[in-house]
Amino acid sequence: MKRDLESIILTRQELQIMKVVWKLGSATVKEVQAAMCEEKPTAYTTVLTLMSILEAKGALTHSRSGRAYVFRPLLSRWQATHNQLEDILARFFEGDTEKLIEYVLENEIKGPEQMKNIRSLLERGGENQVA
Repeated sequence: MKRDLESIILTRQELQIMKVVWKLGSATVKEVQAAMCEEKPTAYTTVLTLMSILEAKGALTHSRSGRAYVFRPLLSRWQATHNQLEDILARFFEGDTEKLIEYVLENEIKGPEQMKNIRSLLERGGENQVA
């Protein structure tokens, strides 16, 4: 059930796996499990199942190396981030970017230094706009 890369939305556990694979470039189930166990014990079969799901979604692909499958990402970190943000924008803010920005400004800015940094980003962003 492969899908377009643009439509892949990752669950929390799938994202954990993808972060390991992105970091390593390619990885076996055993390598991913070992990395995940550094934070929280995770069963090999759980990782195997989730990586199979990620492959079915089109986020990963594998090749055989001896007895092991080596997985590599088809979904980039940028694309995954873009997909998640587009999903949040559509589901929570009716696709209105201004509503999202308003929410962030009202609820997520923790002080004047952060606001100063955001103003700087906005000013620089204006320079990159196409007329």
